[in-house]
Amino acid sequence: MLNLVRVVPLLVLFPTAIPSSPGSVTEDAPRRRVLITNDNGIDDPKLIALARALAPRAETWVVAPAEDRSGTGTFLELPRTGAVRTERRDLGQGIEAYAVKGYPADCVLVALGGILEDSPPDLVISGINGGPNLGADWMFSGTIGAARVAALAGFPAIAVSGLDDDIPGALPAAVDWVVRFCEHQAVRDLKPGEYLTVSLPGVPPSQVRGVRIADRAPLRRGPALRYDGDTQTWHIAGLAARDVELSPIADERLHGNGEIVVVPMRTDEVHGSRLLEWLRSDPDLPDWP
Repeated sequence: MLNLVRVVPLLVLFPTAIPSSPGSVTEDAPRRRVLITNDNGIDDPKLIALARALAPRAETWVVAPAEDRSGTGTFLELPRTGAVRTERRDLGQGIEAYAVKGYPADCVLVALGGILEDSPPDLVISGINGGPNLGADWMFSGTIGAARVAALAGFPAIAVSGLDDDIPGALPAAVDWVVRFCEHQAVRDLKPGEYLTVSLPGVPPSQVRGVRIADRAPLRRGPALRYDGDTQTWHIAGLAARDVELSPIADERLHGNGEIVVVPMRTDEVHGSRLLEWLRSDPDLPDWP
């Protein structure tokens, strides 16, 4: 049965000061409550496999889009329409699941400000999704967008992408690694406003060459556009590449070598050094009026 979820006040989730990390745990304690979402949709086998693997180890909640919403970044339906619908789903024993008629970021808002408002999660996991999110892809990925919104609200979050579940053995191997990664101190130590992105290489498990901390590769490609004058319409004709050198720790370079890449991210995009420079010396901006 479909039910109308109340509108979540955005100021509840996004206060002026980011709150302390909720649901803190001791160093040796497992996380007690996990929220899983994605952008491929709640019926994606990779999400279901991860939820079923986590269910025996943690209180597991899934709040994910009712359909594929890939490539939507942090787009939100809630502020535009005022409401989204949810549907209870059965994903297996020990899993509380809801499908949302919205986008990945909506799922995070509905979960944190609605369904789990009184019992917030200790960790938000977005994924596991197919197709890696490398370089500048983080700007457009719905997988990363969901983790970013959760981190902005002060919740530890990770986004996991790149799993090719057509490769024999890849899905169980990836699920096992992600479960162990979620319990690692690197994830437990995440501070409010911080999140991690993980890209798995599309190779058989035996060919994964390790796990590496990485930096973001620069923007190296974008859509090549073609204009149709008859219809006054722009079409994507392919990808246009830029000749940009990659650093030794660029995520695209390491991922291309068959390694799992983990990139530490933060939601605060203020240019700190520029801010200090301008505070110390007036940049002489135009007066008003």
